Amino acid sequence: MSRHITDKSAVKTTILFDVAISNLINKKLRTTLTVFGIAIGIGAIFFLLSFGIGMQRLVTDEVIGNQTIKTIDVSSSNSQILKIDDISVDRISKIPNVEQVGRAYYYPGSYKINSSESDSIIYGVDKGYQDLTYLNLVEGRLLEQQDKLSVVLNIAALESIGLADKPGELVDKIVEITVPLAKADKQLQPIKNDFTVVGIIDSGSGAELFIPADNFDDAGVAELTQLKAGAVTVDDVRGIRTQIESLGLQTASPVDTIDQINQVFRFFNIILIGFGSIGMVVAVLGMFNTLTISLLERTKEIGLMVALGARSVDMRKLFMFEAMILSFSGALIGIIGAFLLGRIVNLGMNMLADGRGVQNSFELFAYPPIIVIGMLLFMVVVGLIVVYIPAKRAEKINPIDSLRRE
Repeated sequence: MSRHITDKSAVKTTILFDVAISNLINKKLRTTLTVFGIAIGIGAIFFLLSFGIGMQRLVTDEVIGNQTIKTIDVSSSNSQILKIDDISVDRISKIPNVEQVGRAYYYPGSYKINSSESDSIIYGVDKGYQDLTYLNLVEGRLLEQQDKLSVVLNIAALESIGLADKPGELVDKIVEITVPLAKADKQLQPIKNDFTVVGIIDSGSGAELFIPADNFDDAGVAELTQLKAGAVTVDDVRGIRTQIESLGLQTASPVDTIDQINQVFRFFNIILIGFGSIGMVVAVLGMFNTLTISLLERTKEIGLMVALGARSVDMRKLFMFEAMILSFSGALIGIIGAFLLGRIVNLGMNMLADGRGVQNSFELFAYPPIIVIGMLLFMVVVGLIVVYIPAKRAEKINPIDSLRRE
């Protein structure tokens, strides 16, 4: 008779949810310890994973900078046989999905400002090359299409002659630049002229000067040192590289570097998750123990509820609700705690770096929304898996036997 009533009757979901919350509140210490254990486990995983993702982004940004990953660097493996010249530029420009092509010459040279003189690499670049290359402008402007006797210097070039303290004061100053072209062709006369400084950039530790490529064209240099090709989309890069390499030229792309970085950090993140999972295992065992003990303590209560008309499946739902509340609240607290700890660590590391002369701030941690949502859903699923055995046992409790034993 009782089984017949159980099959026909039902307890509202809201009532079961309220009962689950009430049961957890009544066992404050046990519930607190269980939630705390889950928070530590999921917080450890989230903290380490966000650190791994943050480091991956930091390394990628440092290596790639603001270069577009749609850029392809073109060079010649044997310039004696295959040269990068105007014919190569024309062929590459006609490849489908090539949006822009940039030309560059670079040769060792020297520069002189007032009475200070030093050696440097002199780049001759056109507008396309400049657009496809990240140049961190500090003062002034970059080269423009109409420029001829203009130059952009980097901070390292100013440091080598002791003028880096006030880079803004160098704008509009005259720089005497000399580029011997004997390496390109012994018959070529060196480039030697006065150039006006139009901009200062920060481009690394080596002294570099950028002048318009027309100066090398006018000097009769026929072979380019490097070529850059810009693809329409990242997906076009692979196909364009294949066609360029079919011409006998070599190619490189930031995509290669990103793939290598991702491969390294994929392994690194797995190791970090492995360490965090140790705490997760402890938390799962704690939750299973809490739900099992709760079942054993409430056998009479469950039997009475079934005898009064609740369905056996309602008892299973009751324990599922308790597991979901424990797992979700523990995961939420763990994620919030890991986020706050990450902000504190990041602030401390930035303050330490600032004290050692690092001016640019950085982020050691990253918090993609998909990771936060994934962690919460993952923990809820884990809770449902953990509660499976106690829930099945609660569903099978016979009200007559449980009341008789009590």
